[in-house]
Amino acid sequence: MDNHISGGTHFGPVIQAGTVIMQDASAMSASFRVPAMLPHVPDGFVDREALRAELDRLAAGLAGRSSPLVVLLDGAPGAGKSDLCVYWGRTTAQERFPGGVFYADLTAAAASGVSGVSGVSGAADPAAVLESFIGELRAPRTAPAASSAPDAATALAALSARFRSLTADRPCLVVLDGVVHAGQVPSLLPGHPAGMVVLTSRSPLDRLRRGGRVRPVRLTVGGLDEPACAELFRAVAELDDVPDPAEFRTVVRASAGLPGLLRLAAAQAADPLLDGFTGLVGRLAAHGSMLEALDVPEDEYYAQAARALLGDSYAVLGERGRRTFRLLGVHPAAEFADELVDRLAGAPGVRAELHEAGLLERAGDGRFRMNPVLHAYAAELGRAETAEALPLITDWYLRRTTAAEALVSGRWRYGPHFAEPGPPEPPEPVFADVEEALDALQAERHTLVGLAELCRVHDPAALCLLAESLHGFFFRRGHQSLWVQVNRLAVDAAAHTPGLGGLPLARMHFELGFALLDRGSVQDLAEARAQYDAARETARRIGHARTESSALEGLGQIAERNGDPAAALDFYAAALTALGDTEHPRGRALLAYHQGRAASAAGEHERAAAQLAEALRSFEALPRRDPHNEAKIRVRYAMARLAAGRPEEAAGPLEAALAHYRASGRPGVDEADALLVRGRLRAAQGEPEAARADWQAALDRYELLRSTRAAEARRLLGPA
Repeated sequence: MDNHISGGTHFGPVIQAGTVIMQDASAMSASFRVPAMLPHVPDGFVDREALRAELDRLAAGLAGRSSPLVVLLDGAPGAGKSDLCVYWGRTTAQERFPGGVFYADLTAAAASGVSGVSGVSGAADPAAVLESFIGELRAPRTAPAASSAPDAATALAALSARFRSLTADRPCLVVLDGVVHAGQVPSLLPGHPAGMVVLTSRSPLDRLRRGGRVRPVRLTVGGLDEPACAELFRAVAELDDVPDPAEFRTVVRASAGLPGLLRLAAAQAADPLLDGFTGLVGRLAAHGSMLEALDVPEDEYYAQAARALLGDSYAVLGERGRRTFRLLGVHPAAEFADELVDRLAGAPGVRAELHEAGLLERAGDGRFRMNPVLHAYAAELGRAETAEALPLITDWYLRRTTAAEALVSGRWRYGPHFAEPGPPEPPEPVFADVEEALDALQAERHTLVGLAELCRVHDPAALCLLAESLHGFFFRRGHQSLWVQVNRLAVDAAAHTPGLGGLPLARMHFELGFALLDRGSVQDLAEARAQYDAARETARRIGHARTESSALEGLGQIAERNGDPAAALDFYAAALTALGDTEHPRGRALLAYHQGRAASAAGEHERAAAQLAEALRSFEALPRRDPHNEAKIRVRYAMARLAAGRPEEAAGPLEAALAHYRASGRPGVDEADALLVRGRLRAAQGEPEAARADWQAALDRYELLRSTRAAEARRLLGPA
C-alpha cells in the first residue's frame, strides 16, 4: 500500500482520512449540563420523616462503594411512593449528587404516551429511557455502536455502556418511577460507583434480587397515620381545621391512609356542588367504600381517577391472576392464607403473580394481606362472581372449623362433615393438635363472623354447618359476643329458609341458647331459656332425642344459675328420660356432672360428691378421653368439698385441674373459674394474700376474654 503526502513541506502531526471532524474539547465540555429531570414537588406533601431519614442515611454512606446503591420503595397503589422520592430527591440532590438527577416514568401508562390510562399492557422501553438520559447530557442520543447494532438487545447494551461512560466522573441520582418489571432496571444504572438509584414499584421486584448482580435495599411505603392524613386533607381541601373528628376518622379508615385516595377525597370534600365534607361522609356511610363514595353522577372524574389509581396493577395480570384477584374480593376480610389463595386460583403460581404486581403483601408465615382499599376494589370487580367464589371459600373454612371441632371434643354434631350418630370420624389432618387448631381459628375469628354474614345471604345451609362447627372454639376461647352474633345469624337463616328441615333449626336454637348461657347476663339467661324451649319443641316434633335432651340440659343450667337447684335437678332427670335407650355415653356423663353441681347448690354435698365422682369415672371410661371436661368436673368436685367444709379434699382435684389448664398454654374462662375457687380455698385456709393473688389472676383472664364473670372476681377482691 502506498500512503504518502506530497505537495510541499509539512510540520507537525498529519491526519489523513476520508472525513475528518475536529472539535474543541473545551467547547464540548462546556456543552454538557447537570441534569435536573425531577418533576415538581406535589402540593401538600406531608410526613414520611422516617423514610426520608433512612434515604438520607443511605445516601450519606455511598463513598467507597464499588457499584451504585439501588433502593426500592414499594407499597400499595396510591401509597405515595412517587411523591416521596420526588420530594426527597429535590431536597437532597444538589448537595449529594453533583452529577445531577435523572428521572423516568417506567409505567405502562408512560409507555403508551397517555398519562393516567389504566389497562396498557406494555412498559417503558429502557432504550428509549437511556436515549432521553443521554440527550439530557447534550450528547448524541444514540451511540455509534447502538445505531449499527444487529438487534435490540445489542443496541440496548451499547446505550447502557454509553450512559455509564457519560456518568462515570461524578455521582448522580437516578429515579426510576413506577418500575413494572425487574428487566427494566439493570441497563439504567449510572457509571459512578457512588451514584444512587431509587426505584418505585408496586411490586417487591423479587426477580431483581434473584439475578444477584443488583440487590436493592427495600423500603416499604405504608399508609399515613391519622395526624398526617389530617394535615394532607386540610392542605388539599383548603380547610383551616379537620371537621368532626369521628367523621374524619371514618374518612381516613376508608382511604386506608393512602395519600393518592385521600387527595381525591379531599378534593371532592372541597367541592360545594357535592355538599362538601358532609356530602362525602354521607356517601361513605351509605356505601361503606371510598370507591363508591367518590362515584357521583355530577362529576365522574373522582371515581375514574380512583379506579385508575388501583387499576394499573390489575391490568398487568394474566387472565388467571385477574380472576383470582376478583374472587379474593368476595372473601370477607383482606387477609388470606396461602392455601386459600391457591384454592381460588386453581394453581400455586398465581400467588407470586399477585405479589409481584403489588396486590398482595406478606402478613406473616403462610399468609398474605391486601390493602383494604384494594380489597374493596377487588370486591367491586368480583361482585358478579360471588356464586363461584363463596362455595370455594366456605368449603375451605368448614374443613378447618370441623377439623378443629373434632379435636376439641367428641360431642355429637349434625351435618355431613360429622358422622351421625356417634363420635365424629377422624378428619383429614388439618391441624397437629387442639391448641394449633384453636390458635388458627383465634386468628380468623372476625373473618369467620364475616363469612357467616355472607352465608346468611347466599348459603344458609352452610351457615348452619359453620355455626355448629364453631361451638368448641368459642366455648374454649371465649369471645361470647362473636359467638352469639354467629348463632343469631344461623337461627335467622334456619327459620327463614324453606326446605332446610327441622333439625338445623332445632340445632341453631340450641347453639344460640348455649352461647347466651355462656355469656350469662340476666337478659342473656332469659333469651337463652326461650331458645332452649324452641330447640326442645322442634326436636320433639321431629323426634330427635339428642337435641331434645341437650335443650332440657340447658334449661337445667339456667335454673341452676337462677338459684333454683331443685328445678335444675328436675330438668336433668327429664333430659335423661328424653334420651331413652339412645346410645349416648358422653351425654349421660355430662348429665351426671350437672346433677352433681345442682345437688351441691341445693346443699346436698355428699350426693354432689357422689354424682361428680360418677361423672368423672364416666368421662374417663369414654373411648376418647375429654381432659377439658374432666378438669371442669374436678373443679366442681373441689367446690362441693369446700362447701361441705372439707377443704383438705378440695386441694388435690383443684391442682390437677389447674395443671391441665396450664399445660394448654392459653388462658381461658374455665381456668379463671378454677383460680376463683382456689382463691376461696386459700381464704378458708387463712392465706388472704394468696387468695387475692388468685382472684386477681382470674380477673385478668376474664378481662382479657371480655367475660361478664369478671364482676365476681371484682366482688371478691373488694375496693381497690
